[in-house]
Amino acid sequence: MQEPKRNNTEYLDFVESKFSECFSIKGYFMEQPVEITSKIDSTIDFIGSSISPLKKYIINGNIPEEGIYILQNSMKSKNLKHMKDNFHQKFGCYYKCMGTLTQPNIEKCTYDLFDYLINYLKIKREDIRIRINFEDTDLIKAIEKNDFGIIKEYDPYSHYKHKYGMDDEKIIGRDFNIGIRKKNTNEFINSAAFVLMESPKGPIGIDMAFGNCTFSMCKFGYESTIASSRMGDLVDIDSVEKEKFADALIAVSILLKEDVINHPSKHFKNKFKRYLNILLYWSQKYNYIEEELIDIIINFLNLEYNYSFDDHEKEWVKILKKER
Repeated sequence: MQEPKRNNTEYLDFVESKFSECFSIKGYFMEQPVEITSKIDSTIDFIGSSISPLKKYIINGNIPEEGIYILQNSMKSKNLKHMKDNFHQKFGCYYKCMGTLTQPNIEKCTYDLFDYLINYLKIKREDIRIRINFEDTDLIKAIEKNDFGIIKEYDPYSHYKHKYGMDDEKIIGRDFNIGIRKKNTNEFINSAAFVLMESPKGPIGIDMAFGNCTFSMCKFGYESTIASSRMGDLVDIDSVEKEKFADALIAVSILLKEDVINHPSKHFKNKFKRYLNILLYWSQKYNYIEEELIDIIINFLNLEYNYSFDDHEKEWVKILKKER
């Protein structure tokens, strides 16, 4: 098995461990993540963010005063329609969403947010931007007390509104986003969101979310979160086509790990077959045989989950050969 590079992995390990360290020290409780194919949230397909496994606290009205944090493996399938062409996509299908849920103490949560970025991740203030709707005066006021001197960009557009799939409870959200400078550029990539969740009765909680691969994308100056993922330590991603190949590799890896072949949902099985079809399409172009693909997949999963998947090699090679 090829020994991987470690640049991305080491930085992602750092970002994730500092997230856990920061919020556990602050007294937040750790919530265990769920599988992407868990269907714990019926309003979505795959689990695509950290808020899905935390909705139970919102619906039951029992968000702990201390707050909750979670590192949730997340996947979005909107990339599928472009995975056989050369259309560049900045964000890949998979990432680890580092999220928190707290009661609506805006000032405390803004402090915790910027404390993590500046004091734990050591991101320079000049490399951070706050992007906020100028009409959200309560959020602006709270930020001004805890903004650590970060430049603010005021924006009038409606993409600072959130829907949570909790229409019966009439819960929506207003947010501000955090842009991080991509290395050696003046481009700031949205890397975190602070969402004030509200019902008709008023504020009910704060949902914060951070993307691990977006941080590494900015750190190293990559063109996509695919290149900045742990897969980027295993595959040379030097073209848009290689991005598509690596993105499909990641999707197939995660779904194999979750044993989607034996999942009761035909929909998930069909999604897996679509990703696998894309992977086999690109692997033929790059002359990979099934054993080589599984070697990369196992190496990626070993890095991603810090656990050995070596004993799955023969089983997964058979699955790929069956679909070839």
